[in-house]
Amino acid sequence: MSRPKGQLDALLDGLGIRLVPIYRRREAAQSHARGTMHEIRNEYGDGHLIFVLRCIKQTKNNRDELWSETIGAISDILIQRPDWALERAGDVLEAFDQIPLGVLRGEAVARRPWPVRASLRMLIYKSLESILDEPEQRLAV
Repeated sequence: MSRPKGQLDALLDGLGIRLVPIYRRREAAQSHARGTMHEIRNEYGDGHLIFVLRCIKQTKNNRDELWSETIGAISDILIQRPDWALERAGDVLEAFDQIPLGVLRGEAVARRPWPVRASLRMLIYKSLESILDEPEQRLAV
């Protein structure tokens, strides 16, 4: 007899994402990031988590970059830049088509012992900023 799906798993079904235990190898559209997703969902709600995951899942080259550090870094950025998330959601999704999350995560991992999430957050932010912000706006911030 199987257990009924939890709320998080049911929410992720709509995005085509499946959570798997860390002892199992991830496949396409799978993640081990249950804890990170719970943390984000509890702190900021379903809508925020869904948008964060769409930034990964619904882009050309990043659809399987569902690592906890990547999910957390994108969430951190969108919380700090609500103007991007609330006013320019379409532009943000298009920008992620141009950002190689796997390559940036590799750079962040190579910078250990610095925390991967923090390093990755900065790398993704700089990439988004160069795409989404006007040059004079970047100087003012």
